[in-house]
Amino acid sequence: MTSYDDCWLRYDRITADDVRASYRRQCRHAYVSEKSPECSAIRDELRQALPELLGAKPHFWQHPPTTVDGFLAIGTPDDMALIAESVPVDDVAALDDGGFLIRAVTWNGADCLVVTAPTDRGLMYGTFHLLRLLQLREPIDELEIREEPTYANRLLNQWDTPFRRSVERGYGGESIFDWERLPDLRPRYEDYARLLASVGINGIVLNNVNTTKPPRKSANDAVDAFEGWQLLESRRLEDFTGLASLFRRYGIRPYLSVNFAAPMLVGDLDTADPLDNDVREWWAAKADEIYGLVPDLGGFLIKADSEGQPGPYDYDRNHVDGANAIARALEPHGGRVWWRAFVYGSHEDRAVQAYDTFEPLDGEFSDNVTVQIKNGPIDFQPREPASTLFGAMPETDLGLEVQLTQEYTGQGVHATYHLPLWKEVFEFETRADGEATPVKSLLRGAGQGVAGVANIGEDDTWTGHYLSQANLYAFGRMAWNPDLSVETITEEWVRQTFGADEVVVETITELLRDPWEACINYETGGLGLVHMMHNGEEFLENHYYPSPEEWPGYHGASEDGIGVDRTERGSGYTAQYPAPIAERYESVETCPDELLLFFHHLPWDYELDDGTTIVQRLYDNCFDGVEEVERLRDRWHTLEGRIDERRYRHVAERFDEQVAQAERWRDVLTSYFREYSGIPDERGRVRRD
Repeated sequence: MTSYDDCWLRYDRITADDVRASYRRQCRHAYVSEKSPECSAIRDELRQALPELLGAKPHFWQHPPTTVDGFLAIGTPDDMALIAESVPVDDVAALDDGGFLIRAVTWNGADCLVVTAPTDRGLMYGTFHLLRLLQLREPIDELEIREEPTYANRLLNQWDTPFRRSVERGYGGESIFDWERLPDLRPRYEDYARLLASVGINGIVLNNVNTTKPPRKSANDAVDAFEGWQLLESRRLEDFTGLASLFRRYGIRPYLSVNFAAPMLVGDLDTADPLDNDVREWWAAKADEIYGLVPDLGGFLIKADSEGQPGPYDYDRNHVDGANAIARALEPHGGRVWWRAFVYGSHEDRAVQAYDTFEPLDGEFSDNVTVQIKNGPIDFQPREPASTLFGAMPETDLGLEVQLTQEYTGQGVHATYHLPLWKEVFEFETRADGEATPVKSLLRGAGQGVAGVANIGEDDTWTGHYLSQANLYAFGRMAWNPDLSVETITEEWVRQTFGADEVVVETITELLRDPWEACINYETGGLGLVHMMHNGEEFLENHYYPSPEEWPGYHGASEDGIGVDRTERGSGYTAQYPAPIAERYESVETCPDELLLFFHHLPWDYELDDGTTIVQRLYDNCFDGVEEVERLRDRWHTLEGRIDERRYRHVAERFDEQVAQAERWRDVLTSYFREYSGIPDERGRVRRD
């Protein structure tokens, strides 16, 4: 029986006789290169997929067969004379790393389906693409496909805490990575690598960016037995080699989050000053040691001078000094530093600081440094404008960071699909160099790309919610090709995960398309408000329950109005955008409603274009958000009997909880708005408690 853990790699049996016969003719016999670990993984995937899809085991050949009427050939032109003869070698050589061709050709009188690429990683992606076509029941008789990844770097950032099996902002159970048992490799690691390779992810940062926990606030707080920085200890690095080899087999380069103060924490130095010669020599020696064990390590991810993590500011240095010192150690090995731009604390408005910190440093970072920027200036809110750093640093390699795990959008309970949110950011016009240049077009260099904060854990569902698996799939597909539509990616995932029943496909596609706006409405009231949630110390409550009184600086609620003035009269955030973007956000008349209160503090009775007041729109949005979730819950109930009982029941129970929590958010926020504004809901739904 198919495992529930297979996500979109379920490979359900093809029932249509004509489709199955076509697929069998061209895929049951396979001639696959055996020259690399990736090719071995390809053969394993075919052994798993084809019997499930076709109802027949594949027959693998050591040479191209001459007595069958069709077969599948997978390899580079150098691997197989058949491919060199049937596909123009120049076409293959011209592909970027990870790119592939799939061609239907005739060879020796037989119909041959060729998957080829200049690299073994490309063969992996091409094979998974072909299997995706089979899962979607697409015709393959006349294929002529050329695919290349848009971005060179497509990374997942695991926020797993080593040695404790926990995940910061993880809502899918404890960490799948058991560092204490390495070098033993769990089958789940390979299952995960398969999922990532199937959507083109080529890098994984295996541990949390917070490599040092902040000081305990009380004696009752838990003590961490191990910190993330200890992964750089020699004994830990040796254990790491097996895990790196497993991911390498699937074309995935491992990365490590490292602590800026590692020369002191791991070494025996009394400083981590990036300009100190002993510190630089320590980093160089540690890099030599690591690459001697894991020669394909992608590099380091570093969070510095942020939320209690040490950094160059501790030594009166700037971020260029800090990043370049470590990049210098990695450069001989082809490694890269991914340096997070999430810094705040020195400015009253968090939104302003990343630009103020990094824009003046443009052009000074080493060639092997990527500045990793969150999609918005605050912190993965349900909706916020695109960061002003995009388009402002043309001489620096940039990476876009998004969050798969639903920290602020209902965590492992609410069915909130993030792809529409990401699409909005990718399509945002930055006006870089005066041109209408979307964010997605700024990340195409060899040292650039996208990074996503992962959402997986030990739970049977992987993500804590079956529908949240869509966020992992969508991230990979969007990172591969940001021009794919939300509709295309969503339908791909639904059909592969839940089957070909058109009622199921239509319903679940709707369930993924609509909840984001509903979440915005009941968790914030919309109009660009952010940070209305609880910030308690209890992990399971943190950022989950409503508590607008805890974050007044972020939403600006007062007796005279609501919103934060980020215009030139206020914090000046609008001025960080180039014209005409700055002008659009600066003016109340031209600022879009969905971001109005992010940029402006307005009276409660300010009238919007349709005559509705600010406070009334907030009331209406909160109630509309709950009603939408109730409608989606009812839509899910129509699927009873159409999908397996386990997944049906799981999602149904999650929707019940989501509705209850949405009602809680609505009641808390509307009461809060009523208390400050003194203006009742004109429809009588909100009363003073």
